[in-house]
Amino acid sequence: MIVKFADVIIKVNNKYSYVEEMYKNYVTDEKSIDFEVSVNDEEISAEDDYGYDKGYLESLAIYRKIAEMMPKYNGFLLHGVLMNVDGTGIMLLAKSGVGKTTHTMLWKELLGDKCKIVNGDKPIVRIIDGKIYGYGTPYGGKEGFNLNEKVEISHICFIERSRDNVVTECNKPLEGLLTQIYMSKVSGYLNVLPILSEFIRKVDFHIIGCNMEKEAAIVAKKAILG
Repeated sequence: MIVKFADVIIKVNNKYSYVEEMYKNYVTDEKSIDFEVSVNDEEISAEDDYGYDKGYLESLAIYRKIAEMMPKYNGFLLHGVLMNVDGTGIMLLAKSGVGKTTHTMLWKELLGDKCKIVNGDKPIVRIIDGKIYGYGTPYGGKEGFNLNEKVEISHICFIERSRDNVVTECNKPLEGLLTQIYMSKVSGYLNVLPILSEFIRKVDFHIIGCNMEKEAAIVAKKAILG
């Protein structure tokens, strides 16, 4: 199976049909393969903590290998929600349990069709010709939010719980980013840090302190987009 993730052509040597079904919207006829991936039974089993289906586990192991290759293409996997808000790319990042998806749905409720959720969990970010692009992937989280689309990213927002809704500039985004980027177990931060330095220079960073009421999205949109 040949797929296209983040404008990179990948040959996937999968064993289970689960992966084929999951990747079906990303299959391409392009023949110029950038790299190929396959995983063995040991790597599949290493993903298992709760007795999940082998096909699902294979999909995790394959994406791990794809993510580890992305720094070679000036990119990385960034854990968060990628939105296209009327042509502007916005990513929402948060620690587990803060309410990232809930806040995303407030934006969607507020803006309707002007807000597209390109990816709900594990998009890929790449720098191409000096511009930052976010790409949808099949890994869209429990809600399955994934579109095979890209959008130029202008804003990264760190979500925090707060009684009042307020948006402030984030002047030191590196620590927050490093907790949400997939790092290779072998190379760690080394392959990603050079890309991050350019990424940080080109994107606006915000901290959104919010409750889970509709006003949170209204305040956030006004502060970020006007």
